[in-house]
Parts: sequence; C-alpha cells; structure tokens
Amino acid sequence: MKAILGTVLVVVLSLGGFASPIIFGDKDIKSPENNFSVELLSVSPEFNAGEKGTFEMSSAFLAKQNSSSEEYFGSVWAEFEINEGSTSGMYEIKNWKVNDIRLAEDLPEEEKAQIETAFYSELTARFSEIPKSAILGLHTSTNIYDEEGFNTEVPSVLYSNQPSALIVIDGEPYYEELDKRYSKVANTGAFIVKDNKKDMHYMYGGGLWFSSGNALQGWEYNDKAPNRINRVMKKHARDLYDNKQEQQFQIRIVPDIIVSTEPAELISTDGSPKYVLIQKTKLAYVENSDAELFRDVNTHKYYSLFSGRWFVAERLEGSWQHVAPGDLPADFAQIPEDHEKANVLVSVPGTKAAKNAVRDAQVPNITKNDISKALNTKVAYNGDPEFAKIHGTGLSYAVNTSSPVLLWRSRYYLVEDAVWYHSSNPYGPWQIATQRPDGVEDIPADNPLYNIKYVYIYKNTDNVVYSGYTSGYTGSYVHGPTVVFGTGFHYHGWHGRFYYHHPMTYGYGFFYDPFYGWVPVYSPWFRSSFYWNWHMSWGWGWNWHWHGYRPPYYRPPHHRPKPEHPIERPGRPATRPEQPVARPDRPTTRPSQPNVRPTQPSARPSQPSVRPTPPAARPSQPIMRPSQPSTRPMQPAARPAPGPAPAQMRR
Repeated sequence: MKAILGTVLVVVLSLGGFASPIIFGDKDIKSPENNFSVELLSVSPEFNAGEKGTFEMSSAFLAKQNSSSEEYFGSVWAEFEINEGSTSGMYEIKNWKVNDIRLAEDLPEEEKAQIETAFYSELTARFSEIPKSAILGLHTSTNIYDEEGFNTEVPSVLYSNQPSALIVIDGEPYYEELDKRYSKVANTGAFIVKDNKKDMHYMYGGGLWFSSGNALQGWEYNDKAPNRINRVMKKHARDLYDNKQEQQFQIRIVPDIIVSTEPAELISTDGSPKYVLIQKTKLAYVENSDAELFRDVNTHKYYSLFSGRWFVAERLEGSWQHVAPGDLPADFAQIPEDHEKANVLVSVPGTKAAKNAVRDAQVPNITKNDISKALNTKVAYNGDPEFAKIHGTGLSYAVNTSSPVLLWRSRYYLVEDAVWYHSSNPYGPWQIATQRPDGVEDIPADNPLYNIKYVYIYKNTDNVVYSGYTSGYTGSYVHGPTVVFGTGFHYHGWHGRFYYHHPMTYGYGFFYDPFYGWVPVYSPWFRSSFYWNWHMSWGWGWNWHWHGYRPPYYRPPHHRPKPEHPIERPGRPATRPEQPVARPDRPTTRPSQPNVRPTQPSARPSQPSVRPTPPAARPSQPIMRPSQPSTRPMQPAARPAPGPAPAQMRR
C-alpha cells in the first residue's frame, strides 16, 4: 500500500489545479515575507492518517536562500483537513499545519522559522484540492508491519554464562589462497588465516590470538602468533596490522570462541544473570550482559533486542520467537528517558525516541552533480558478467561483481557513492543518469540490492543532477512505527575466483544510537573486536572500520555515557572536542593509531554548538557491496575511540 501511496503525490502535483509548474520547474519560488523559498521534491512523498480526522503529507524538499546560492535539503511533515471538493472525485484541502521540518544539517532557529513560514505560504497558495483516491482507506489501513516484506525469521540465538565472542562464517569455510603456504577464510569478517603446511588456523581479535586445527571449533588462546603469521597479516591486512601494533587494551579477558555458519546472535552473561528492576515498571534488565536483555516480572519471559527487532523466550537457552513491536508489554514504553536502558526506547512504538528515529530516517542526503559527470572506473567481474533476474521487475542484477550493477532495456546502471550512472557496456565508462531505471522501487527485500531503491534522483536541470539517498541505502529501514537494521534476509555470498559478501542483518550486534545511528557493539572480548572489516567495505583487508548511517543533525535529550558496569568497556572522553566549522577533506594516507585507549568518562559529553558541514559526497554504500576506492582512506590523527562511539557500548 505504501508503494502505491508513495506515487500519489507525484500524480497529484502534476494536476494543473493542484500545483503550479513553478514548484517543479527550475525557477525559484520567491517569497517577499522571508529570505527562503521552498520546493517539494517528488520522490517518495507519502500520505498518512493523522489525528482527529486529519491527514499528513510528507515529502523531501529543497530550500533556497533567496539572497545567496545556498541550498538546504530536508523533509517536511504537514497536516491538513478535507472537505467535499467542487468537482467529483476531489477533496478540498484546508487548514494546513506544518508539524515538523528536519534538515540534513543544522541551521539557526531564525532561518528554520523562515523556512517554515515559506512552507505555510506555498502550501496554502498552491494546494487547494486532492484526488479522493490519494487518501482513500488511510484511516482503516492496519498493515503497517509487513508492507516492506521484511523477514522476521528468528536467527539462531546462542547463550553463554561466561564472556564469549561470536564468529559468523557464511556457510562452510571458503578458502582463498594468499600465497603458496597460506589461505584466508574469505566468507567471514573475522581475520582467520590457515597455515596449509601445518594445517592450523590463526585468528586475531580483541588484542588476542587464537589457534585451532578447525575453523569451526576448538579455538584456544595463544599468548602470541608465530612471526610468520604476523608477516602474513602485515602483507595482506596492513590496516589491521598497523592497528594491532599500536592498540592497547584496558583489559584482556579471554573469551570462549563460538562459531556459527548461519545468521546468529549471542547473549553472553558474566556468570549467572543479575537482575535489576526498572523503577515504576514490571521489567528487570540483566546488568552483567552486553545484550539488551530484559525479563517480565509478571510472565517471567525474557525479551531481547537484536538489530532493532524484539524476540521473546521462556528460557535463555530456549526457543526464541519474534515479537511485533505493537505486541511488546506496555511497561517497555514506561522506561524513563534518563534510564541507562533508555536506548531501547527507539524500538518501542509510540515513544519519542521511536518517532524521532522514524522521521530522521526519512531525511534525504542530497548532492548536486554536474550533468556531464563521468565515472571512468571500470567495473571488475569475476569472469564474464553474469546477470540474474530480479523477481517482480524487468530488471536483472550482476551477481559476480562487488559493484551494484543493473541491466534494464539493454542498458546498464550502476550506483556509486549514492549517484546513479548508466552505460551501454557492463564494464563502463559510466555517465551520470538523469533518471532511474523503471522497477527499482519494486526491488523486493529478499534481493541483495534492495538498498539501492533508496538512492534517488530528486531533480535535474540542464546543467546539474540532484542525487541522494535516505537511510535505507545504509541498511537502516523504517518498519512500521520503528527503525530496524537490515531486512532480516540471509543473502548468501557468491564465490568464483573471489568471494563476494552480501549484507547481514544479524551477527554483528548493531544497535541504534540517536546521535550516531546504527553502530556495532564493541568491548575487549565481544564480537566486534574480531570483526575488523565488517563486511561493509567488501574488501578483506581494505578497510576495517564501519561507515554507516548517521541521523541528520539532532541533539538527543538524554545522550549520555553508560554508568559504571561490572564488564569493563572502552570509555569516551569527558567532553566532546570542539568541532571545526567545515569538515576536512578525506585524507589520502592513514596515520598511526593512538597507544592508549581513553578511559570511561565520568561526565556527560557536551554537544558541539555547530555540527560540521557534511561532505560533498557520502561514502560509498557501506552495506551493499561498494566498489573499492583507488586510494586507502586515512584514519584521523587521533582515534576518537569511542569519541564518536556510542554512549552505551552494548548491542
């Protein structure tokens, strides 16, 4: 239903009586009352049922400062009422009210107020009627959880009552030769090397070395790896090697290594579970675990949160079931906003945190590119290009490349850095596209290229193309009243001469932070210490760190570090360093890492008064097989571990 409604406004805005052509032309909409003009962008606008018989329209927009060439992008939510129209099949629109405006960057309050004034002026002046078909049935629609077709199948949930690390391998180990003696396990994000001569595997993570004769079991702690293995790391995983040389861990807890060949999540407690009651609720949380683990005092059931999805079980070692957000016990919504477990409120329907996350996810990140822009990078295939049909569309996609390439009507389309390109050859060269191929909006969630449907061409003129994306491009999806990470589907990797990874929903411990977006769990002994390339850069040894979705400029009201906890975690600085006026260009070389990890802060970090200006282009799609860059990016001069890391290091 959402897909249908998402196209309605495009049709509506094309009606002469409903919108002036100025709105979607290349002309500015001037307003004598303020310094801003606004233009609605006709990509994925939606109508939703509001309160007390009203309706809400949401759309991406472009705001222009009339006195300069400055342009700002964001999303607007505006409410309206209806009366019977003057013509059959139409409703009259009245009483517009702008409910919310969110921009991709921070602006002074005075300028935000001017943009809001411009919206009131334009909405009342330009929109007078709406087709009845556009809003028919909105008040009775209840299918809000399954409209995206996401998979709610429960992953394998593993429990351990001692510190443990989960290593996910996508199926049986697939080995790629490094040289005549050594191979790597290619279908995992962990650093696992096999010495073929000695038939021994070595793995590094959390500052520790482990060895085993079998990649799937029997891992034992080693004080250090043989020098020859260090040389292999230095040659084939230089980023990880440099990081290892200079990284100091505050604490070294040797975990049990648990390996899974299927999507899995780990609940690990430091001994028997220790429960702490949440005041004014019938919920208790387990304090000696990095998992988001709760127990309902009334039913004694366990609830845990994985990648934004809730699961329930009678026993920790029992069978877990998926819980729709609306079926959670009501007490979850009563968790105080300043409680140390308040981070889960983003996954509880009806809470302020959940509403903010849903709206933040709809704010576009848009760049303006010259229409003559060409991409000379030649797409690399593992053999001849191989294409597979995308169910329900007229599209096919390339399966044996790390780049998202589509075939439509004898032309090839590529998404690179959230920009659409096209070519007559599957290898390139590539020219910037002015429209997406038909059918992209219908790519189903069970296809590994699902995320590129959230890369849009918002507008084009004779000279420039406005391209951009919303959070779905990076794997953060709106699912009903909350946001989730990943589609829930297990996309098996593809291998020929090389192994191509696909994004995974489970196994990395992603949780949502309102300031930093989706971030992985980090602790000296937990899983993310072992996953250094995250399968987000799609290059074993190219880049170990996570580039992902970050919400638009927003200061969460209760963004604070986690209080002291029985399990030690890396700390955050007591204050956030002053931010530059403009974000520096990405460096071309990588500096050394700091020798000492900062300790846990005792005071809440202060937010910067001005958020840095976003770069001209966002990084290439982190969870959907982006192509390799020509140069390796450099880490900041001092690792902000976890300066930009989340306030609560948990999953």
